[in-house]
Amino acid sequence: MKLIICFAFMLISAKECDKNKTQMSDNMAPETTSELAEMRMQEQVKVAYRASTRGFFQLIEIEGDSIMITYDYNLKDVNKYALPQEEKEAVSKLISELDVSKLADIEAPSKTHQYDAAPAAFLKVTKGDEVYMTQSFDHGKPPKALDGLIEKILALKTMFEKQ
Repeated sequence: MKLIICFAFMLISAKECDKNKTQMSDNMAPETTSELAEMRMQEQVKVAYRASTRGFFQLIEIEGDSIMITYDYNLKDVNKYALPQEEKEAVSKLISELDVSKLADIEAPSKTHQYDAAPAAFLKVTKGDEVYMTQSFDHGKPPKALDGLIEKILALKTMFEKQ
């Protein structure tokens, strides 16, 4: 008898929870739902710029409201800074102007990184579960299509290192 009463109580409780969940989702406006989805998509974008050679390593990652800068191959000595909203928006605008699905097809203007005359650089953009990465190019001489974004990333690095 106790078992039947407990089972009935669980069923009634489950129905009430479902009813409350439905009421909460009905109260949420469609505009709010789309805005939340858009915000989640923007938050999931991560940009990483890496340049390295035998005696040099640099990694700059921008994700959400922060920027991470390191010169350590082992990623132990990492500096993390809060990214101002206007800088975040500027980076987002530059990324939105790129066709990130074609990053791998962009040709490097020079190839001195192939024989250690310049550090080899890469740009990686992660959107949700999708990862897009360029071919290697010379640090300091990015492809024209990436010039604005990479200049902005390096300018942010310089700005935060001066602080």
